[in-house]
Amino acid sequence: MRAQIALMRIGDDLFEFATDTAAEAQAWAQHLRDQSIGEDVVAGLSRVTIRFRPDDAAAIEAQFSTDFAPPETSNSELPVQEIAVRYGGADGPDLAAICEKLELSEDALIALHTSRTHAVDMMGFTPGFAYISGMPDGLNIPRLDQPRSRVPAGSVGLSAAFTGLYALAGPGGWPLIGRTDATLFSPARDKPFLLAPGQRVRFKAI
Repeated sequence: MRAQIALMRIGDDLFEFATDTAAEAQAWAQHLRDQSIGEDVVAGLSRVTIRFRPDDAAAIEAQFSTDFAPPETSNSELPVQEIAVRYGGADGPDLAAICEKLELSEDALIALHTSRTHAVDMMGFTPGFAYISGMPDGLNIPRLDQPRSRVPAGSVGLSAAFTGLYALAGPGGWPLIGRTDATLFSPARDKPFLLAPGQRVRFKAI
């Protein structure tokens, strides 16, 4: 099966196209990087953005004018990463408020969070910040009205059906439910960030 890609130009040096899922966006982004298409390729939750040299625009449009075979979206080669979390208290100052809004006990929400296999859909907003899907759809958990000026590294946030994991300390507006001591960022590692798009994640309460 082949797919026609609707490529849109969104700037002097940017193309973009939509995908059905985050996993599909990640697969397309890696496929285009492997093919050396564009200067940089970034996957979002439901789209892929290609940065290119302006002189290359016509060549890239020509490549996309024919049907592409959709790349494989499986990430089975990536191991499941377990993340141990201290929920509530000073590490998760918004847990009680979230549970009150959802009409769940803290134990019930923690059980819901730890009983699932999640997936890293996207990295962004601050270096290493992971957007992790896996919670039930329909959770009405808005961002904070006033973002915090500093969120500690390792903080675990929850908004809508996503978990947000802060690899580095910095500002943030996600309600915080816990914190991990896992080394999410280490410049000494070949791959400085512990998590990558497509990575599967399990949370464990400690």
